[in-house]
Amino acid sequence: MALSFDRADLSAGCVVHIFNRGNDQQTLFNTGFDYDWFTDKALKLDIHNHFEVIAYCLMPNHFHYFLKLKTEGSVSVFFQRLQLSYAKYFNRKYQHTGHVFSGPFRSVALEDFRHYSYLPKYIHMNPVRARLVITPEDWPFSNYSGLINQVGIQSTQFYNDTYGSISEYIHFIEAKENEPVSEYKAITFE
Repeated sequence: MALSFDRADLSAGCVVHIFNRGNDQQTLFNTGFDYDWFTDKALKLDIHNHFEVIAYCLMPNHFHYFLKLKTEGSVSVFFQRLQLSYAKYFNRKYQHTGHVFSGPFRSVALEDFRHYSYLPKYIHMNPVRARLVITPEDWPFSNYSGLINQVGIQSTQFYNDTYGSISEYIHFIEAKENEPVSEYKAITFE
């Protein structure tokens, strides 16, 4: 089995793609402060204690996290708390009522090398495909720039094991799209 869609908590060591979008595809992040609030809240909830963060990207109306679980039972509680906290912040700030997210986050456990070796590129190239920036390092709301510049808490083990090094991953990113984006519709909401 290549993919496992699961809302239940997953075992330690598995790799999982977590994603969600704004309700009715509404914008989730209107300002740089909104993006920063979301990532700061993830840090306050101690994301790095629960997960090895392989890749993440916040887009105007959705988010992606690609994680390796450090502890069993951490996915549901963590992302429910993160989304609930952000929804309260968003509703207060924008005097909005109702749902902020389209529903509960989705999680896909990846068991196929082809999927999990391409997913970081899919995530990091999201703002480029959306024509928000020219290169992924120009998008400040992902971990790509920090990863390639070794700034902040960055997990390099996955990249060393999967691509050989961060430099090889950069070459992989810079290569023309070598997988059709449609291949990844099964593990995203697109």
